[in-house]
Amino acid sequence: MEIKIRDVDVRAVKVLDEEAKKQKVSRNILLKRMVEDKVKFDGIKLAEKELNVTVSQVADGLEMTFKRLDHLEKRTLKLYLILCDALGLDPKEADHILEKTFGVDDVGGELK
Repeated sequence: MEIKIRDVDVRAVKVLDEEAKKQKVSRNILLKRMVEDKVKFDGIKLAEKELNVTVSQVADGLEMTFKRLDHLEKRTLKLYLILCDALGLDPKEADHILEKTFGVDDVGGELK
């Protein structure tokens, strides 16, 4: 596609010509590269901003999930202790029974 630019300052054209000469290309090729690079750079910046927003949203979601799980863990522990008290069991004794009977790991609460 062809683009024409009018009324460019003479000093700017001289600077462009000098830069084109340094790079051993025509003014047209230099301008083409500059325009294409600018568009690519802006696209990268936009994608980076969108990525930052997405990462921030994921981080917020993870933080909220962690808080909910932490709260759930505390409430579960309270219920466990209330149940142990109601059954007249020492919590350590109950842990031992759970490990032997159901293969529940004390650390992770996972079945073996």
